[in-house]
Amino acid sequence: MMRANEPEPWGQLSELARLAPTPHNTQPFRIRPWNGRVAQIVVLRERMLPVEDAGNRFVLASFGIFAETLECAGRHLGLEVRVTAYREILPPVIEPSSGPVVLGLAEVVGRCAVEDQRSILDARRTSRLPYEDRLVTPEALTEFEHTAASHGHRFESFADPAIVRDVLRRNVTALLENNLKTAELEELRRWIRIADTPPVGDGLWAGPMNQPRLEMRLALRFPRLFLLPGIARAGARYLRKQAGTRHVAILRGPFGSWPDLVDAGRMLMRLWLSMTRHGVYMLPFCSMITNASCNRYLREQFSADDIWFILRFGYSAMPPKAPRLASVLLGDDDWPAYALPKRARLRSGYSPT
Repeated sequence: MMRANEPEPWGQLSELARLAPTPHNTQPFRIRPWNGRVAQIVVLRERMLPVEDAGNRFVLASFGIFAETLECAGRHLGLEVRVTAYREILPPVIEPSSGPVVLGLAEVVGRCAVEDQRSILDARRTSRLPYEDRLVTPEALTEFEHTAASHGHRFESFADPAIVRDVLRRNVTALLENNLKTAELEELRRWIRIADTPPVGDGLWAGPMNQPRLEMRLALRFPRLFLLPGIARAGARYLRKQAGTRHVAILRGPFGSWPDLVDAGRMLMRLWLSMTRHGVYMLPFCSMITNASCNRYLREQFSADDIWFILRFGYSAMPPKAPRLASVLLGDDDWPAYALPKRARLRSGYSPT
């Protein structure tokens, strides 16, 4: 619901923009309206993942996801919204701290035909459920490939049972190994929520994660227990939850510079929505990318050095919805806590009103 001091139409736009997926559901992006036509898009550094996401690439790539979602929200309202990323951003230079970094501008540049975007954005979910034991249609696979190619990336899917099994097993290995790293585990603890899933919130909840609460508590407090023979069977149970998986896929392409990251994020959101239209769900295996040994395995297995994303995908029952924050707006009352550098205020060419 819009507050009285929120310039239209940003309150309505944010209602859909907040549905954008982000790593660990940290929801770091905010809209700061300047007037009814222009708003800043900022990332809150306290909601980034500086340990696990070294170089800030995955969180900042999700700026592209957020931008794509905000533009979809505009079409839902019959508004043409254009999100432009500032050119000067250097992802590795953003240091862990608190407060915002301004990443770009959102502008309402005109009107357009109204398109129902709420249905597709609400239906898009991550599925950690077992999948139906059937192949995705060739027509859908072709569309996924074309979506990636339109942004200069490659979507390569694999249905060989041996490859699928090996990737699923190695993903479990990556999860267990990453959980043994003290700094990464401490960062993850900030975002794990072991309780009933609320309608409003952030982080990773037991329900959408499809994980028993006891196992989640043990993994956070005593991660080395999962190396013991009896408890290690939890890994096998995790694999059983991925029963029916017939496909894994990799995404390949540019994923280094700031423009590359923004474009990769936009492509990923378009791919995710394309999957949703075909009734297909996915589960990213990002731990395999951040885990050094599994990353090496991926490069060798698929003979590629430009893999930046890996996933399993297929058909499943509708998974539980992950909660989102009530608002992703920063109003004037919120902003004094964040001292925005003068250079960031001036470089856009706009003045707040």
